[in-house]
Amino acid sequence: MKRIVKISMTVFTVFFFLASVLLLILGTVSLQENRYLKIFNHTYSVVGSGSMEPTIMTGEFIIIKYVSYESVYEQVSNGDTPIIAFRTDKNIVHRAIEATSEGLVTKGDNNGSADAGFVTEDNFIGVVVSHFMLLDIGNLTLNYKNVVFLVIIVLLLFILIHELINFLKMVRLEQESKMLEKHEIEKEIWIKAEKERLRIELESEMRARREPEKDKNNTAD
Repeated sequence: MKRIVKISMTVFTVFFFLASVLLLILGTVSLQENRYLKIFNHTYSVVGSGSMEPTIMTGEFIIIKYVSYESVYEQVSNGDTPIIAFRTDKNIVHRAIEATSEGLVTKGDNNGSADAGFVTEDNFIGVVVSHFMLLDIGNLTLNYKNVVFLVIIVLLLFILIHELINFLKMVRLEQESKMLEKHEIEKEIWIKAEKERLRIELESEMRARREPEKDKNNTAD
């Protein structure tokens, strides 16, 4: 049972790291192409400017949920001011402050004036549902993007190879254990068969010895 649990945990670990490597690669490609990576109707990014400070600081991770433009437009029309993500010549995360017939008016919390242009269904991405600072990884990613991703991928690959080696060792040990168990069973069967053979031989020998004695007794009578 313990072996099964260990093998299951190793398989899960290998799967997790394979998925992590895949997500990192896809995330790198997405960032280089200036687009978001969609995962379960959400995406993530790192804030690269101070336009939303102090609400969202530079280097913070943000989680963006894909929702309909109509639902956000209705929210803003009712007086809400959600933080949204949208595209211009780059991806931007600002607060929607007004709903007009031309689209949504947006503004960075740290900016003195509203953004030029409007957010429409064509360039709307989603709503920011969470933001957090994870040590200083966000700033490292912004300043040394390629180096950070390379180091993480190499580290994950190293861990993956290590786990694969452990998994193969466990499989080999499991096979050896099964072979040993099979050998012990075969040995026990052989011993039983030998005991039975010796018993039969002994009984046959004893019967063979008794036969001459019976014949001798009959002759004497």
